[in-house]
Amino acid sequence: MVPLKSCVRMVALQFRFTNANVIPVSVKRRNQETQKEHVERTSRSSGIMVIEASAKCSFAGFLDELEVAGYELADALYQERPNTDKTHGRYTYHMVRFLFTRSEFVECSDEFNKMRDTIRAELRSICESAVWSSQVFFNPVFKNGEATPDQYAVSINLTARQPILQPDGQPVMVWQKDENGKRVGEAPLPLKADYRFCVVDDAIQLMKS
Repeated sequence: MVPLKSCVRMVALQFRFTNANVIPVSVKRRNQETQKEHVERTSRSSGIMVIEASAKCSFAGFLDELEVAGYELADALYQERPNTDKTHGRYTYHMVRFLFTRSEFVECSDEFNKMRDTIRAELRSICESAVWSSQVFFNPVFKNGEATPDQYAVSINLTARQPILQPDGQPVMVWQKDENGKRVGEAPLPLKADYRFCVVDDAIQLMKS
């Protein structure tokens, strides 16, 4: 559970994609991260993991609950980044971050305001069309390279995307398996989430589906 107190200025949903074709076209692109930028970014990572990695998590309904808790979509960006894990033969991955800010602190560019509804609709589609492996970090807020006192950000990191819908809108079907990996049942069933992220009593929570 992650309480959304007033000191939590931002909540970020950060997606890691391997397929650039599924990245929303309306999200602004940054230049590919350089090795120097990568080192600087990772060297200041000082967050605390508050929800451990869990597979097959659903975020359907999460956006509405986050907004009811007082957070507004304030920015979105995409960047191709170096992949330090070469075990799968990929040398870059695609990071897409959607940033929600407490409503009393929201400052958006005119460009983003024009695209906000479109970007929000694309984010909703991402959340509702797949399940994810997800973990949550509680981070300090940095300004000019320094941590800002009494200001924090929650980062929800989403990887290992598993679509639950086929391109034609039909559900993805999977066989159920026992502890030995053998198929059970008479037919495959629709892929479903094991967990769901939600906002209950002004706190981000991970619950069993």
